[in-house]
Order: sequence, then structure tokens, then C-alpha cells
Amino acid sequence: MAGSQTVVATGRAAPRTAAKVRTGVWQEQVNTGVSLHFSFEFADPESFAGTITHRSLGELGMFGVACRRHTVYRRPSDLDLGDDAYFLLTLQLAGDKRVTQDGRSATIRAGEFALYDSERPLRLDVGDGYRSVNVKFRKEILGVHDAESFADLAARKFSTEQGIAPVVWSAILSLGSLGPSSGPDGVLVAGNVIDMTATMLRAQAGITAPDRRDERARRLRAVHAYIDERLPDPDLRVEAIAAAHFVSVRYLHMLFRQSGHTVAAWIRHRRIQACKRDLADPVTRAVPAAAIGARWGFVSASHFGQVFKKATGLTPAEFRERALSG
Repeated sequence: MAGSQTVVATGRAAPRTAAKVRTGVWQEQVNTGVSLHFSFEFADPESFAGTITHRSLGELGMFGVACRRHTVYRRPSDLDLGDDAYFLLTLQLAGDKRVTQDGRSATIRAGEFALYDSERPLRLDVGDGYRSVNVKFRKEILGVHDAESFADLAARKFSTEQGIAPVVWSAILSLGSLGPSSGPDGVLVAGNVIDMTATMLRAQAGITAPDRRDERARRLRAVHAYIDERLPDPDLRVEAIAAAHFVSVRYLHMLFRQSGHTVAAWIRHRRIQACKRDLADPVTRAVPAAAIGARWGFVSASHFGQVFKKATGLTPAEFRERALSG
């Protein structure tokens, strides 16, 4: 990285090397790992290589990438697929990437980062020898006022050596060291990191403090984190969620209604996302699809199959075959 080495990526933050992979498999791995739909162009498909790692901690998604040259898009047809609305931050560790969105374009190199918006058309021109660490979080957990302000930061280049950026990125990268046993504590830490990240972006946008009107959004974020931690529990109930956050069931339903979901629909959505990640992971290839459904709280194989097909248009077996075969 340029200048002083204030931010150091741990070995778990991003893969060290890119492995040979078929382009169709790569597309499925990226789209599933990031839980967004992208389109791709490859200058030399036969020699392409790429490795992606991903994990989720509460409301924070984190993925590391090492790959060769190609171009990634969020075209209007990709935007129409109904993904949730996210901000994504990308930190360059090696190589370079050109980020183009909203009529702006910035080339980021090692030690620099940029933000982009999942709801707007996007182009990422990735160079050879590329390595990056990326995080994503849904816009609604920030609140509408921060979300509107941060959108103007898309496709602008920022340094990890300015302001509080070194502290924030060091915290983000350290999350890669958290093991599965971190449990609720890890989810809490991830929530704190999102708060730190929002503070960093407010500073870049010239905002001195969060808007008090966004308090409901922050409370909803805490509920989402609680749900994510307990997705494997088939007995997860609205009453227990409300009690854990010292609110009424009625208030909890109101929070979700304002975000465009019901509580039950949100739990179902997050379970399907978790199952998609596991089904697309080569490491779990030998695990029966029904066992993956049970792992994430589906009470029976038939119920899992019905809900999954309704959400994705494919059975779990069909989704896995497509994801792993390209």
C-alpha cells in the first residue's frame, strides 16, 4: 500500500491466489457469495482464474476476491431481479479496479477504497493480479437520510490513510479472524463495525452526526442481527423476537411493515439466502440438500423444497447442480 502501512489485511480477509475456474462457475460463485446478481465479460475465458471467500456476521456481509482481468456489471436487467438494496465498500489490496457509476469513474489501487450502490447501474473493470476485501450492508439499516447522502459518494476514490479510515478498515479486516464460535458476540461486533463505517462515510459526505429520525432503522438493524443469529432455530417466533428487544409484537410488525417486509417473510428470505450459499459451496457438495435446509431452520425436506422453489424458481438440487457445474 502507498505511504505508511496503516491497514494490514489478515490472511483470512482475502484469498492469496486465484485458482483456475470456469467462467460459468465463477459467475455463480460470485452472485451467490455476494447475494447480488452481476453480469460478466471475460477477455480470455480459457485462462481465467479466480477465488472468492465469503461470510456473514449479522447485517454485515464480507467477501474477499483474488482473480484475473475481467469486467463486472450491474446492468438494468440485473437490477430488475429484485435484490435487496445495498451499499458495498471495496478495498483494494493488490492490482487495480476501475469503478464506474452515476457518470463518475475512479481507478482504485492498493490502499484505496470506493463505495458503490447496488440499486444503480455499475461497471467494474478488474485488472490482473487483483485482490480485494469487500463489505456490504443493506441501506435500510442506516436510515433514509444517511442512505440518500451516501449515494453521492459512489465511484469516488478514498484513501485508507485519511481521517478515521485506518481504524475502520483495521476493524473490518479483523472480522476475518472471528471464528464460528464467536456467536452473538461476533454479531454484536459486526454491528459496531457497521456503525463505525457509517461514521466514516458521514465524514466523507460532510455530515457531522446521524439523523435522529433514523433511530427506528437502527433498532430494526438490531432485530435483523438477532434473527440472523437464530435462523437455525425452527421455533423462532415473533413473540420471542419482540420480547428480546423489549418491544411489543405490534411495534415489531410496524417496524418491518415500514421496511417493506413482514417478520415471517424476512426470516424466510434470510434462511433461503443462507441455504443458497451452502448449496453453492463446493465444500458442502456431499451434504444432502435436505440437511442444509434443516441446518437453517426448515422443519421438513418437503417444506424446504417448496419454499426454495417458490423463491428461486429451482429445486435445491437444481440450484446446486447449476451453481457447481456452471
